[in-house]
Amino acid sequence: MKSTYLPVAYFLMALFLFSCSNSEPSFVEENNEEQVDDEPVDEENSSDRNKVLVFTKTSGFNHNTKEESVAMVQKIADELDFDVEVSDNASVFDDQNNINSFDVIFFTNTSGNMLNASQRNTVESYAEQGGNFISNHAASDSYGHSSASTVNGGGKGEWDWYAENITGCSVRNDPNHTSNNFAATVTIQNQNLDLTAEIRFPWDDNEEWYYWEGGYINDEFTELLRVSDTGSNSYDDSRMTAHYWERPEGGISFYSSMGHAKSKYSNPEFIILMQNAFEFILK
Repeated sequence: MKSTYLPVAYFLMALFLFSCSNSEPSFVEENNEEQVDDEPVDEENSSDRNKVLVFTKTSGFNHNTKEESVAMVQKIADELDFDVEVSDNASVFDDQNNINSFDVIFFTNTSGNMLNASQRNTVESYAEQGGNFISNHAASDSYGHSSASTVNGGGKGEWDWYAENITGCSVRNDPNHTSNNFAATVTIQNQNLDLTAEIRFPWDDNEEWYYWEGGYINDEFTELLRVSDTGSNSYDDSRMTAHYWERPEGGISFYSSMGHAKSKYSNPEFIILMQNAFEFILK
């Protein structure tokens, strides 16, 4: 007589094996969940930080202040938490997208005819999109404005837009300035508490003070600081040493004629002035 229990046993065993093959231990599911968790977001991501280009190219007189100027900006960057890129190569202006990535372009003691026509167009496009500029000292010796009666060379008349929009001025020629380390007093001409904060006025300072008579100054700029008389000639009269313009298309341009000597870039008052300028623009 055949047993009826054997087929049933086989059936139950097959059902058990099938069930086991289609089930997974719970720890595998937990492991999978861990793998798809989002990674933590880095709040210090550099793409969210302000970025400044320090441009130092000279095609005219070289003040040899690059190292000192860059060190000053890096110190300011540490205080205000922005990134710094340094270049003395005009090719940095070949890429519009690259230039547009900077929140400020600082022309520090640049001089002469330093950019080609395409690079100049890049700078103008950057400005039209609200780009910001800081410049100092010999930067006003580049691209002398065509209306400047005493200015010769340095690309005079080749790019009036530069003197009109970036520096706001063109230093006169022959003579350009006082002697180096000439003692004079700086005072506030038009108060801007953001730009003058923590500077002690009157500010007695030694500098190679630039002359503007027979040069060019854009009246759209607001004169911030003025240096006292530096001699008996008409061009020695009290005059601008720092000014700025909040341009109508957006963006700010700030210029100071100070910065001849290497020692200037470790001068506490000058550092405060430049830090105020960066903070005013990046706020």
